[in-house]
Amino acid sequence: MPVTTRQIRRRNSYLPKLLQHPQWATLWLLGAATCFAAISLAWFADVGAVTYLFECLNHWQRDAAAWFHAPSDSVGWKLSLGLLLGVQVITRLCPQPRGWSRFIVITILLVLITRYLLWRSLTTLNLSTPLEGVISLGLFGMEMLIIVSYGVQLFFMLRERDRRHEADRYSVAVEAGHFVPSVSILIPTFNEPAVVLRRTIIGCQALDYPHKQVYLLDDGNRDGIRQLAADLGCHYMVRPDNRHAKAGNLNYAIAHTESELIVVFDADFVPTRNFLTRTVGFFQNPQIGMVQTHQYFYNADPPARNLGLEKELTHEVEIFSRHYQLVRDGANSALCYGSSFVVRRSALEAVGGFVTNTLSEDYFTGIRIAAQGQQVIYLDENLSAGLVPENMPAHIAQRQRWARGTLQAFFIQSSPMTISGLTLRQRIAHLEGILQWFNSLCRAGFLLVPIATVLLGIMPVVATIPDWAFFFLPLYLTQFSTFAWLNHRSRAALISDIYSVIQCFPLSVTVIQTLMRPFSKGFQVTPKGTVTTKTVFHWQLASPLILLWLLTLACFVWEAYILTMHPEYLHPEMTQYWKFGLIWCFYNLLVLGISILCFIDIPKPDTCEWFEQQRAVQVQMGRQVISGVTRRISEAGAEVMLTRPDGLLVQTDWAPNGGAMLAKTRKSPVKLHLPVEQLTLQATVAHLDLSAEQPIMTLMFEPLNLMQQRQLIELLFCNPGQWQRQPAPGELRMLWLLCRSLLRPRTLSKPV
Repeated sequence: MPVTTRQIRRRNSYLPKLLQHPQWATLWLLGAATCFAAISLAWFADVGAVTYLFECLNHWQRDAAAWFHAPSDSVGWKLSLGLLLGVQVITRLCPQPRGWSRFIVITILLVLITRYLLWRSLTTLNLSTPLEGVISLGLFGMEMLIIVSYGVQLFFMLRERDRRHEADRYSVAVEAGHFVPSVSILIPTFNEPAVVLRRTIIGCQALDYPHKQVYLLDDGNRDGIRQLAADLGCHYMVRPDNRHAKAGNLNYAIAHTESELIVVFDADFVPTRNFLTRTVGFFQNPQIGMVQTHQYFYNADPPARNLGLEKELTHEVEIFSRHYQLVRDGANSALCYGSSFVVRRSALEAVGGFVTNTLSEDYFTGIRIAAQGQQVIYLDENLSAGLVPENMPAHIAQRQRWARGTLQAFFIQSSPMTISGLTLRQRIAHLEGILQWFNSLCRAGFLLVPIATVLLGIMPVVATIPDWAFFFLPLYLTQFSTFAWLNHRSRAALISDIYSVIQCFPLSVTVIQTLMRPFSKGFQVTPKGTVTTKTVFHWQLASPLILLWLLTLACFVWEAYILTMHPEYLHPEMTQYWKFGLIWCFYNLLVLGISILCFIDIPKPDTCEWFEQQRAVQVQMGRQVISGVTRRISEAGAEVMLTRPDGLLVQTDWAPNGGAMLAKTRKSPVKLHLPVEQLTLQATVAHLDLSAEQPIMTLMFEPLNLMQQRQLIELLFCNPGQWQRQPAPGELRMLWLLCRSLLRPRTLSKPV
C-alpha cells in the first residue's frame, strides 16, 4: 500500500532535532574564529606567553630549514624529474586510466603531496611578527584545506565503480518482458514555460516501456499547463498548498500513486527511449534502493558561451557526473541529485518520503535510503538531457542554492556525519564533498594574499626559488598534467580554476550566511528557457573581480619596478618571495581577466537549441524536389545543405552581398521531407547562402500539429546513444583558447 499524505507530513513536518537546540556547527565555527582572533590579538598585544610560543616556533622553523631544503647535489633533482617524466610516460601509454596505471599515478601524487606538506609546514612559515604570522598561518590553512581534500579524493579514486556492464546484464530481463514492474514518472514543475515542459512530457511518453504512467506535478496551478497536459494525454496533479516546495510536491504525488518504482525528471530533462530499460533491471537486486543516472546538458553553459568556447568546453558539471560520481559509487556513497533517477517505492516509504526542511531534498533522501541499508548506485550513461541556466545570474544562483542545501547537512537530522547506518568510509566521502564548498573561501583568499603582502610589505612564505622549484613545482606540474587524465577527460585544470574564480565571492558569502543562518532562504527554481536580445554586463557580480584585477595589476607593476630598478630596497628573503609573487600576480591577472569576460552575457534570442544532426531530407518547392542533408535542426527550423540544387534558381532572386552570392526567397512555402523518419513539415525559406560549393538553405517551420511535435521532439531528444561525450581540451590547447578569448572577446566578434 502507498504511504499516505498524512504519514509523509507527520514524518517530515517536524523540525530537525538539531534545530531544537543550538546550531552546533555554527557554534563550532564561531568558537574556532573566536579562538584564532583571541590568540592573534594576544600576539599583537605582546602577551608574554603567546609571544614566547610563536618566537619558539619561528626559531624552530628556521632551524628545520637547515635540513629540509632543496638538495645541493643532482640526485634529488633527478628523482623529482624522474617522477614527473614517469607520470607522463604512464599517461601516454595508457590514455584511459586502468587499475595499475591509476594506482601508480595516485601513489606518485600522494608522495609529492606528503613531501610538499612537510616542507611547507616545517620550514616556510613566517612567524617573526604578529601581522606576518597571522597572514602566513591563514595562507597555510587555506592550502592545507584544499590539499587534504584533494588527497582524500585521490585515495577514493583508487576504487572507482562503472556499472554499465551490470546494466547490460540486468536489462536482458526487462527487454524480454520477464521483469517489468510498474513505474510512475513524476515531473515536478512550478514556473517553467510550456515549450520546456512539452519536450519533457513527450520524451517520457516515448519511453520504450509498457507499464508506465506520466504525471505532471504543477505547483504553479496554471491553466495553460493544465491544458498542455490534457492535450498530450498526461496525468495532471495539483496539491492544495505549496509547502516544502519540490520535496512536498513529490511527496504529495507519491501518496496518490501506487507503482512499484518512481522516476523523477526535472521539468527541463528529456529522457532517451531506453532510459527505463537500462535502469529498471537493477531493481531485480533487492538490495538496490535507488539508481541515479548521468545528467547530460544540451545547451552551452553561460561562461563557455560568453567566452565563445561552447564547442570546445565540456559543461562544468561533467567532471562531477563523469568522474566524481564514479569515485563516490566506489565508496558506496553515490549522490542523488534531483533528476533522472529511479527509486524503489518501498525504500522511499521506509524513510518517510523525500526529506523536507532543506534545499537538497534529493541528496539527503539518498543518504536516508543508504542509512536504511539499501544501496544508492550510479549508472554512468547519458540517458537524459536537460538545460543549464542561460545567463550568469542564474548560473551563480544555482550554485549558491547547491552550496546552501549541501551545507545544511550540519544542521539537520539526516546529516551523513550523524545519521546511524553509514560506514566510516561513507561518512568521510560525504564530509569531503560537503567541505569542498569551503574551497571558494580559499580561492578568494589566494586572490587577496598577493595584494595584501605588497600593500602591507610583509612576507607570508619564507622560501628560496630553488626550494619552490624542488618542492612545489613537481607537485604542481604532476597534478596539472594528470588532472584531466584522472577525471576521464571531463575537465581541464585551467578552466576549472576559471570557474572557481567566477564563483568564489558569491559562494563565499553563501557559505558564511549558511553557517550563520542555515534556513534563512527557501527553495527557488532556476529559470530555464529564457530569451535575451541584448548584451548584458553583470557588473554587480563582476565588481569584486574588477577591483581585484586593478589592485593585482598595480601590485604586479610595483613588484616588477622594484625588482628591476631598485632591488637594493629588499632584503634577500623578500627578493626571493617577490620573484615568486610576480608569477603569482601574473597568473591572477590572467584568470581574473578571463573571469570578468564571463559576466558579459551575449544575446540568446531563440528558446530552441539547434543540434548538429545530419539527416537525409528532401525540400519540395512547388513541383521541384531538391535533395539535401541537414546540418543543424531544431524545433523551430532546419539548416539544409543542398546536394542536388538543380532548378533552385527558378525559385529564388539573386542578390550579391559583399562578393558572396546570396539569395533570399519571397517567403514562399516549402515542404521538408525526412524520409527515414516519415515526417513532413511545412516551412518557409528564411535564408539561402549560395557562396559555398553547395548551397545552404535555412528553413523555419510553420506551426506544427501535435503529431508533428511528437515526432520532431523524439527525433531531436530521444534517440538512444545520441548524447555523445566530448573530451576536454588538453591543458596547452586550453591555455591557447583562453588567451584567444581574452585577446579577442566574444562581444567583439561577429555573431554566429
